[in-house]
Amino acid sequence: MLRLDWNLLFNIINLIILYALMKRFLFKPVNAILEKRQQEADARFVQADAQEAAAQEKAQKYDSLLEDAQNEKERIVTQAREEASTEYGRIVADAKDKADGIVEKAKTDAQAEKAAVMQQADAEVRDMVVTAAARMVAEKNGTSSDRALYDKFLSEAE
Repeated sequence: MLRLDWNLLFNIINLIILYALMKRFLFKPVNAILEKRQQEADARFVQADAQEAAAQEKAQKYDSLLEDAQNEKERIVTQAREEASTEYGRIVADAKDKADGIVEKAKTDAQAEKAAVMQQADAEVRDMVVTAAARMVAEKNGTSSDRALYDKFLSEAE
């Protein structure tokens, strides 16, 4: 059977003392170190979460700035196209007005030149008629000479 003697009692007392010493000098410092490390890890996790939140906020801000820049670019391009279209219309209208003016001037110049040519032709025809009439009066020989003068007049007129 089991014997109860003083050795067993001393062994139990030794174990209790050893446990108390280990608890006091080993477990408490190790637990304190582990607790401190746990707090540092928790603090790092909190810091990482804060940095991640800040990064997310910066990313959202960047995305909104990028979207604003894209919208501004589209607005500027649209405005430039509208201005270019307006300028194109103005240039085309000016060119059309100038072309219409040139055409109108050319028409009036052509009509004036036509009128001048017609006056000159009319004056030449009058001179020829007067000359022919003067010859007819001067030569009054008859119808055969009148016909000859008329034929001569037509050949000169051509």
